[in-house]
Amino acid sequence: MPGSYKIGSIWGIDIELHWTFIALLLLTFVISLPGLFLFIIIVLLFVCVLIHELSHSYVALRNRVKVRRIILLPLGGASMIDQAEMPPGIEFNIAVAGPLMSVLLGALFGFLVVFAPAGIATQLLQFLFEINILLGVFNMLPAFPTDGGRVFRSYLERKYDAYKATLLTIKAGNIVMALFMLGTLAYVLVISAPFYYKEFVFLWDLLIVFFLYSGSQAEREAVEIKRYTKGISLSEVVSRNFVEVEPDTRLAALYDVVKSSKEHMFITKIEGAYAYVDLFRKGKLKSGNATVAQFATKMPEIALGAELVDALGTLESGGLGVAAVVKGRRLIGIVTLSHLQAFLSLHMLKSKGIGTRQA
Repeated sequence: MPGSYKIGSIWGIDIELHWTFIALLLLTFVISLPGLFLFIIIVLLFVCVLIHELSHSYVALRNRVKVRRIILLPLGGASMIDQAEMPPGIEFNIAVAGPLMSVLLGALFGFLVVFAPAGIATQLLQFLFEINILLGVFNMLPAFPTDGGRVFRSYLERKYDAYKATLLTIKAGNIVMALFMLGTLAYVLVISAPFYYKEFVFLWDLLIVFFLYSGSQAEREAVEIKRYTKGISLSEVVSRNFVEVEPDTRLAALYDVVKSSKEHMFITKIEGAYAYVDLFRKGKLKSGNATVAQFATKMPEIALGAELVDALGTLESGGLGVAAVVKGRRLIGIVTLSHLQAFLSLHMLKSKGIGTRQA
């Protein structure tokens, strides 16, 4: 994801912090000086969020589903899981693992509260108990993009197809959002508290509803794309507009390659994997003696016969914006996120007959 920074990896999964989360950490660090109690709470909270996301990833890996990365954000975390052709049963298991882990963590902290000495330690454990239980319950709401939305959809897919199950889940999510905001209004009107506190609660809950609404619209868009592009494979949009170069090629030599080939995209191989050469990934080019390998990033690989919507999900979760299209282990071409999005938008317009003139 643009604006996120890798801090390590677990089970081969990159763990990244989004810049907004880093800003939150810095803000809470400054606010909580000199005791740092608030900062410690935020750090521990997101350790719990990371464990929540790792539980999703663990179940995914056990089911041979690829996990590309985990990103920590101010509103929680996100596991970038390859959902291409995922059976409902596996989606159910992966989705439910996170909330169950949060409830288990809450139970553990609740147990420790009983034996903790009075003071800051008890307050901290009590907070972690409450927040993990809340996180588990919130994530089981039948609304996208929470885990509960995916659990509910996978349950509905026992009776309906994926398209109808998704639309029904979106409707359930709209009901949840309406009830949530009505509950918020009732709460701020009934409680006896300063106006700024009521204002904060209302705006925070409004932000949560916006988060849920955005997630539901993204799911609606994805299922509509899948419906209208069913049967169309990646072979329809694969591009050969690139040049393959050796990883030890000097950057100075690429000038003549561009002039002769009229191409500006370069692909190489790093440790047996196809990699995209982003000449400006590290800022301005400063030395022609640098090699292609220094500017290369491994690309996700997508099978030539993959459906367009699945390729879109891989590109969006990959963060690079370009993927290698392969047949077996042979490179057939590349596909970029911008190219695929443009093709899908035009195809959807044509399929729905929007703007076309009837004879």
